Amino acid sequence: MYAEVFASRIKKARAETGFTQREVAKETGIPLSTIAKYETERLQPDLEKLGILAEFYGVSIDWLLGLKSNQKI
Repeated sequence: MYAEVFASRIKKARAETGFTQREVAKETGIPLSTIAKYETERLQPDLEKLGILAEFYGVSIDWLLGLKSNQKI
């Protein structure tokens, strides 16, 4: 469940900010291939990368994992 929700929400967060996967990779230091795998449910982030992405997009970790419906911190 978490992987499915995370993939859709991380895609939504990126779309709402208008960044490409390449731009997110450059800004966060997370490899492009890893960003793509997160968005297609092929990989889940470790705690460090989860925090980096939540901070980058300005959303809560709880929202990314599907524990809250409100995405803002």
